[in-house]
Amino acid sequence: MSYFNPERRTRKSVLPLLMLGSLCIVALYYAFTANQQTVPVLPENAVRPHLIRWLVENPDSWPAQDPIFNPAAVRRIYERTDYRLLWFDNYSLSDTANDLLKQLTASSSGNPSSMVDYRYHLGYFDRTLRDTPQRLQMAAVLDVLLTDAFVSYAQDTQLDKMKPRTRRERDITPVSHNEGRFELVAYTAQRQASSSGRKYFRGYERGATVRRESDINRYRHYTRSRNIDRSRHYSYPRSGEARSRSTSSRFAPGGLPPRNGQRSYTTSDGLPAVGGAPDHSEGPYIAEDTPYGREEQALREQLALYRSIADSGRWRPLPAGPAMTIGARHPNVAHLRNLLSLYGDYRSYTGEANSTRFDRRLHEAVLRFQRRHGLKADGIVGRETRARLNLSPTARVNIIEKNIRRRRELPTNLGDRFIQVNVPAYELYYVEDDRIQLSMNVVVGKKKHATPEITTRVSRVVFNPTWTVPRSILVNEILPKARANPEGMEKMGYRVVSGSGEHLPLTSKNLSAAKQGSFLMRQLGGEDNILGRVKFEIPNTDDIYLHDTRARSLFSLTERGYSHGCIRLEKPRHLAEALLRPQGDWDQWRINQLTVGDETTEVNMKRNVKVYITYWTAWVDGQGQLHFRPDIYGKDGLAANQF
Repeated sequence: MSYFNPERRTRKSVLPLLMLGSLCIVALYYAFTANQQTVPVLPENAVRPHLIRWLVENPDSWPAQDPIFNPAAVRRIYERTDYRLLWFDNYSLSDTANDLLKQLTASSSGNPSSMVDYRYHLGYFDRTLRDTPQRLQMAAVLDVLLTDAFVSYAQDTQLDKMKPRTRRERDITPVSHNEGRFELVAYTAQRQASSSGRKYFRGYERGATVRRESDINRYRHYTRSRNIDRSRHYSYPRSGEARSRSTSSRFAPGGLPPRNGQRSYTTSDGLPAVGGAPDHSEGPYIAEDTPYGREEQALREQLALYRSIADSGRWRPLPAGPAMTIGARHPNVAHLRNLLSLYGDYRSYTGEANSTRFDRRLHEAVLRFQRRHGLKADGIVGRETRARLNLSPTARVNIIEKNIRRRRELPTNLGDRFIQVNVPAYELYYVEDDRIQLSMNVVVGKKKHATPEITTRVSRVVFNPTWTVPRSILVNEILPKARANPEGMEKMGYRVVSGSGEHLPLTSKNLSAAKQGSFLMRQLGGEDNILGRVKFEIPNTDDIYLHDTRARSLFSLTERGYSHGCIRLEKPRHLAEALLRPQGDWDQWRINQLTVGDETTEVNMKRNVKVYITYWTAWVDGQGQLHFRPDIYGKDGLAANQF
């Protein structure tokens, strides 16, 4: 009898397979861990051929979409470092590079200009640095753009504002990191003969922010010695209206300045202010003194030019395509160059009409076109710039003809002193003897609250003005807020005003009376007043006036139609000084003193200053440049210009 039973060997043991699998997993884990801890080594001199080709031999071979904005400075920096990478530790960014990126990002944040991000290549860095660059050429491109961004940042922060002859020249290279801070340190290599020229980097200590005494004394505009009687009022009371407050309370006893002749600022509590000019000061007013222009004959000459362009048949719109800027290569670049030549923004030379490279001269022509059309001057031919480029000569002829008719409605002689507000341009000009002495950005009415065209005059300048709320704004905006938060609105200076002129609290009964029209609503003068600190009264039936505003951020926008019809001023104190200077001793010191606290001061104008609120979508400036603006209210009746 055999004890061998073949049926018992049909089931195989899985133990050997499990042991083999476990060994494989352990081996793979250790291999993966070792690979993760391995740092790729970047050959020290491997980038030299790339950098020399891009920066010296053939700059057109630059592979990145972002251009190098400071090629001469970048080239000199890499010459001094023997064309080595400055911002990398093997294939990883160094601590210095990370500090630079943080500084660039912090400097760009809060700035409405996309050109800042573009000049610092922040978009490119954001797209590229999501993964660690593992290719040699990518690391070299990033290194060059980081150096270029550093130079741009140095220029923007005025590191090179001093004249070169005022300081000893030193070779500086941005490659040091010390105690967690990003610094500029001297590079000790021998100066190369080819590195002569403007120095972009000089010894700069980031902690030293105190201005030189000579720079401070240069602007001692607020401490001039003047013996002025401060006790008198600055305006004449209206008939039947008594002034309840005196302006002499914020000066020394007797209304006189300090005995030492120096002007000292005081706070609303009467205490001396620290640090010179208050925060709301606009600084010294310096007249611009540039030609005014805007004559009808100049518009007629431009009308003849655009008629000839329309009749020639040479104009063609820019085809659809990607956004273009300096350094780009595209077939549309040649078309763009010819189009700007036709408009007079670009002067072409023989042999470059068909070039597809977006060079610096074309970049400057695009900037010129954008400024003439009220666009953000960033040199990028994007959607908005393309739309303005494709406004046909026939449409421009119609726009110029309409604006010639608008110019005819004004007097031939606008006067020796006048203010012009051009609503579509969002700009104000103060003109004396055909010279622009002051210009500023303004905020005008929304389309549903369009600022009207008015010819009037400045009758009065009011410091710390009160605001009587118009009925439409009262019913639709102020009353709901007052019912929801009466204490908060009272803290902001809002009061109900009875028929006798008495100021009443914001109770439910008083608010109901204001809604029915029995009472008015008024905001007292002060820091929270919606009109700001200065108002210019200009008599008109539309109840429009020029005034300061607390919403300062709006002035940095390209399109500034946000008000209910009144015109908000970027530099109201400068305008007040320009208007009041001929009436005596008016300067920014005196104006700044009148725009603290909550006391209202009115100053009547002794000399006539005309005000022209115009709607010009095309005009010629004092330099002979033709400007266009969009038809923001649709008054031209041309859909092509209503962007």
